[in-house]
Amino acid sequence: MIPISQGTVEPLQPFDFGKSCSIYARFEGWTHTAFLDGVLYKCLEEEGAVHLLEVSEQEGKITARLFREDAESSSASASAATGLASWILSSDLDLRSLYQVEDPAFAPLAERFRGLKPPRTATVFEALVIAIIEQQIGLQVANVLQNRLVMRLGPAVKFGNLDFFAFHSPERLAGLEPQDLRDLGLSMNKSRFILGIAEGAASGDLDLESLKKMATEEAREVLVSMKGVGRWTADYVLVRGFGRFEAVPIDDLGIRDAVGLFYKGGERATAREAEEILSRFGELAGVAAYYLLFSRFSG
Repeated sequence: MIPISQGTVEPLQPFDFGKSCSIYARFEGWTHTAFLDGVLYKCLEEEGAVHLLEVSEQEGKITARLFREDAESSSASASAATGLASWILSSDLDLRSLYQVEDPAFAPLAERFRGLKPPRTATVFEALVIAIIEQQIGLQVANVLQNRLVMRLGPAVKFGNLDFFAFHSPERLAGLEPQDLRDLGLSMNKSRFILGIAEGAASGDLDLESLKKMATEEAREVLVSMKGVGRWTADYVLVRGFGRFEAVPIDDLGIRDAVGLFYKGGERATAREAEEILSRFGELAGVAAYYLLFSRFSG
């Protein structure tokens, strides 16, 4: 891997690098994203080449370095590493209004997780694929299926003594048959949905990144018009792929359980109850939901 860009990330404060990246250490296995020994790694396929992002913090300074397998054809700008790292780390997210909400149930979480920011996926396509895989199954199983898909289809990369698999581009999936994904353990419907989106993106008929320019409701309408994308999936993608933290996948049982744990004495909240409770956090409702979920991940 050849270094093509390096720089310093300067996130809006408060920001806790370790807390924000620790979600990537909750499972033992990894393929394209990992948080190891205090360093965040992200491997993806873009512009027909494999890129690897390395982000670390020393003495409060966050440094990002971007590597590429073949630097000869690279047109990476000096800010490519910091731009990608800043996006993934949600470094532009201002958490101050979240901590100003007067909510006795949430206040201990705000103090405990101060500086925690929800990470974003590198691309909208990545968020869509992950969301479709996670539909109506547990996170552990979804992680196994995601890793299986990336290991089978994503290019392998060696970085020092670490082995990664790049999250595949739409072009790498386009042209596959649904049975190819079905053989990895995905349902036939999910296989068809993922390949349909990949083929649209690869052909240029579907410009996923351009959706980021749309207002949240408009982008949601475009997402749910895609085959296999319902309201839960659209809101998941809006949060993780777009950084629209006013959105909440309110039908998510994990979110409803987490809301119930803190606000209903352990009884699962209904979707309406969860929406009403989280609405008090305004445009950061999705971040509040993430804090509730994170408290369960972190023990």
